[in-house]
Amino acid sequence: SEPEEAITLIPMGCARLRVSSFPLLGEGIPPLPPAAPADVIVTASVTGGDDSLAAVNDGIVPASSDDVRVPRFTWWETRGTGQWVEYRFIDQRKLSWGEVFWYDDTGSGECRTPLRWRLMYADGRAWKDVNALGAYGVTKDQFNRVAFEPIATNRMRLFVELQPEHSAGVLEWRVGN
Repeated sequence: SEPEEAITLIPMGCARLRVSSFPLLGEGIPPLPPAAPADVIVTASVTGGDDSLAAVNDGIVPASSDDVRVPRFTWWETRGTGQWVEYRFIDQRKLSWGEVFWYDDTGSGECRTPLRWRLMYADGRAWKDVNALGAYGVTKDQFNRVAFEPIATNRMRLFVELQPEHSAGVLEWRVGN
């Protein structure tokens, strides 16, 4: 609704503030999703079909748990078992919370939110549960966040227990301090 405004661009070598991208307004080609962090390696117990491990931390926040416009990660076709997805960090990190946006395609498929989940961290060669300071949620259409006593680790694991007749999936998993 504002009039167009001319801006002057200064070569990067001459400026203190560097603009690396410009926002786009209106119709056209949608922007590319943000790249996954280069210092994180993602692995999983099982990766379903055409799903992608990169979807777990691609930075794309879905509109809902059945948002098919965003990449997803599932444990398809496993059902009723314990499964995991893991972050391996290049350097040790201090962490105190984690959150998951679950994939659930009720009405069109066989993925549901899991029965339960927990966060684990590597302490040397042993895996330990974090000391959660709240409940682990499985609510659809939102991030389910849990805070925990701070830890320092180079490996974090999201462990889920799948429903007996269904698989499960993740649209985004974030951890932080």
